[in-house]
Amino acid sequence: MNQLVVLDALLSTRSVSKSSERLFLSQPATSCALARLREYFEDDLLVSVGKTNALTPLGSSLIKPVRDVLLQVQTITRARPSFDPSTSTRKFTIESSDYVINVFLSEVIRRASVVAPMMEFDLRSINPQTPDNLENGDAEILIIPHYAIVQGHPKEELFEDKFSCLVCANGAFKDKEELTTEEYFDANHISVEWGGGRRITFDTRVIAAGNKHRKQTVVAPSFSLVPELLIGTDLIATLPHRLAAKITRQFPLKLLPCPTEIPHFTENVQWHKFRDNDPSVLWLRQLFQETAASIKERDSAPIKSSSKRSVKTPGARTGAAKKAR
Repeated sequence: MNQLVVLDALLSTRSVSKSSERLFLSQPATSCALARLREYFEDDLLVSVGKTNALTPLGSSLIKPVRDVLLQVQTITRARPSFDPSTSTRKFTIESSDYVINVFLSEVIRRASVVAPMMEFDLRSINPQTPDNLENGDAEILIIPHYAIVQGHPKEELFEDKFSCLVCANGAFKDKEELTTEEYFDANHISVEWGGGRRITFDTRVIAAGNKHRKQTVVAPSFSLVPELLIGTDLIATLPHRLAAKITRQFPLKLLPCPTEIPHFTENVQWHKFRDNDPSVLWLRQLFQETAASIKERDSAPIKSSSKRSVKTPGARTGAAKKAR
C-alpha cells in the first residue's frame, strides 16, 4: 500500500523531486521506491524525454486504477459507526463559481460554523481541470450548473436561478423600469469569463446559440468584480438574479428584468461515487439541502415572478408609491 501511494505521486507529478515534496520523503527514498516499482511491473513507468519526464504506456494506464484504489481505501479508513459534526475536524475541498460562494456557500459556512465549529472548508474556483479533480479526488465536492455535470458520479439538485440585468443607478438607464430588446443589444456589456480556458457563462452560451451578439466591451474574470466595473458607466451586466439582487443591496446599482429570453438554470452538488456512503459527505449534503430550501423560501416571491414588481429596486418602488399618493 505504501508503494501505491508513492506510485500515485509519481504518476501525477511525473517527477521524483516533486513526489518527494508531496510525500515528505527524501529524494533517495523516493528513487528507491521507483526502482522497486519498476522491478515489480517490469516497466520503466517514468522516463526522461529531453528536459522533462514522460510516462510509459503502462504508466499512463495505471493513473486511474491506482487513484481509484487509494480513494476506496480512504473511504474505508474514514468509515465510522456514527458521525458527530460538533466534534469533527473533517476538511472538505469544494470547487464552485464565485457566484455560488457568494449566494449559497457563504450561508452554508455560517450554518456550519455553529453546528460544526472545528470543520474546515477549502473553497476553490471551478476551472478546466474541475472534472479531473473530482475523478482523482483532489476535489471532494463540486457545486456546478446542470450543463457542467461530470458523468459517472452521483449528483443532487440544489437550487434554481434566472438571469436579470444590472445597470448603474445614475446612468443612462436610471429612469427605466425595463429594457427593450433593441436597447439591450445596442448597449455595451460587461461579461464574465473565468479559468485558464476562459470559460463563458450560461447566458452567453444561450445568446450565442440564438445567433445574437452582445457588445462585450469589458470581460471580468469573476462575478465579484462586476459591481465596481459597472458603477459610473452606461454598461449592462447580465447576472444570475440572486447575485444581482444581493449586489443592489451593497452598491448603487439598479436591477432590471432581462429583455431577452434566457432559460432558468440549476446548480447541483456532485461528489465522487466512492464517497456515496461517507457519513460526513451525507451530513454535508443534508446541510446543503437545508440551506437551499431556506434560501428558496426566502427568495420565492422574486424568483417565481417575472413581473416588473419582482425586479424593481427599492428606490423605484418608493418613487411609485409617492406618485400614487
